[in-house]
Order: sequence, then C-alpha cells, then structure tokens
Amino acid sequence: MKKTYYLALLFVFIFGVACASDSTLLPTAIPSSSVVAKLPDDSQPVIPDDAEVDRKTAMLLGLDIHRQLWATRPTDNYKFGFKWNVGDFAYEKANVEVRVLKNEVDAVVWAEDAVTADGSEPAGFVIPDLPDPDHYYSIDGLFTVIQEALDSDPSRVSLGFDSVFGFPTSVVIEFSADSEHQDVSFFAAQVVPIPGPPE
Repeated sequence: MKKTYYLALLFVFIFGVACASDSTLLPTAIPSSSVVAKLPDDSQPVIPDDAEVDRKTAMLLGLDIHRQLWATRPTDNYKFGFKWNVGDFAYEKANVEVRVLKNEVDAVVWAEDAVTADGSEPAGFVIPDLPDPDHYYSIDGLFTVIQEALDSDPSRVSLGFDSVFGFPTSVVIEFSADSEHQDVSFFAAQVVPIPGPPE
C-alpha cells in the first residue's frame, strides 16, 4: 500500500513538472477529486531538483504507474462497460459490455442502452447482431493501445484513470491531419469481477 501511495505521488509530481516544461502535448487529465499529500520528512526527493522531465515522459511514467496499480487486481476474470468515441457508424460507437476471462476477451455484447443505429447508415446497411470482439480489448490491451499512441507523437492527449484500480476510464489521443496514425478515444467504466474458469 505504501508503495502504491508513493507511486501515485510520483505521478502527480512528474505531471506538475511536465506541465511547466513543454507545450507540444496537452496534459494528462487528473481525476476530479483532488488530494493534497505530503511525503514523510525523512523521505528522499522522488526526482532530483535539477532533473528535466518532458510531458511525454511524464505521461508514460503515469501510464506505467496506473498499469502497476491495475496489476494488483484480485482476478483476471472481469467485465466492464466500454464505448469507442471514434467510428463512422453509430454501432461502432455504441456502449458495450466486454467480458474478459483469464485476461483474454471472451465475449462482447451490446449494453442495454446501446444505440446501434442513428439513421446515417446507407440503405441496406446491416448492423451486426453482436459487436465484433476483435475490435475490443481487455484492460491490459487498452493500456497497450494508449502506450502505442503516445509513442507515435500525438498532437493532443487527455487521459483519465480509475483512482482505485488504475484502469483507464477516459482517453482522447488525437493526431495531426497529415499523420498516418488514427485518433484513439474511448470511455471505460464499472469493472466488475466475474466467476470464470479455474486458474
């Protein structure tokens, strides 16, 4: 618990240093609840006073901290709500429930409030009965998607993470119009452990 506490403080500190040092990327989103924390008097500085940390490095460190927090979860069997914010058709951006067993996507189903059609589909367009599971990821897969996007020099970045389990809750990563990379934008919520096959 103490290690997680210090890792969280490190992320907040690095984020603050990075915001003051570089303007090429927007800062990582910080959860709405703010916490003021003080290191014990006998602790050593997390980063030397003369260190220079750019914003990208700060975001990658923050991502790694949240990935480590996610690794402390009690099970690899869980389900969560998910929504892509990018896509040409409503069904591609509809709310789904992703079921993960042994850290692999087992099934993806439309959520009860899913809006799969909005009238913009071409005549005769057939909406699939179920979402294509190949278009969705486990939480670990989402961390990889974020990492790869951050490594590709995006023009705008906004990241939000769950304060308890560390999984990404809201992500917007945009690239310039002439970039070969595609924007990444999604929401994830309500991670719930589920019974699964024996470990």
